[in-house]
Amino acid sequence: MHRWIAAGALLLTLGVGTGTATAADAPQGGASAASVRELLAATHVTAMMQPIMQQMGKQLDVMVRQRLPCLPPSAVSSALITPQATQQLIDLVVPIYQHNFTERDVRGLLAFYRTPLGQKLLQVQPVIMHESMMAGEQWGRQRVERRIGQLKSEGKLTAQGSCPVAPAGNPSAGH
Repeated sequence: MHRWIAAGALLLTLGVGTGTATAADAPQGGASAASVRELLAATHVTAMMQPIMQQMGKQLDVMVRQRLPCLPPSAVSSALITPQATQQLIDLVVPIYQHNFTERDVRGLLAFYRTPLGQKLLQVQPVIMHESMMAGEQWGRQRVERRIGQLKSEGKLTAQGSCPVAPAGNPSAGH
């Protein structure tokens, strides 16, 4: 579930939303809420958030079914997949953008995302993220396998990859 929350947060960093805030809503030197919401809309964050929130809901349903079988499916996850929930999440993110970007920064980002290159980035970024995650998983798997091999050759693990039986009188051996 943490992976989906992280993915949702990552998508929020790309940008969507609506609003009518003014420059007076901006923190000292920060971007206005209206310009941040414009950036979020230009980068299609809401549309990208919906499938992630639905997937998070499915995973939450499995957890709830296992731990709270007395509840019907989607009793808890339904709180994640409403338009109001999405808007609340965006409302939480707007001040983060305001704190980290000036109005000029947001205007520059908007200008970029409206260019053909910015549009291409929006189009290919999900593919890049997916391929990067797959590459990272493969890399991690290879590193772990290599380390397990080292631990086997050092005698810290058996050939089958389990802990050796602790010799009598030495309960810490094999840990």
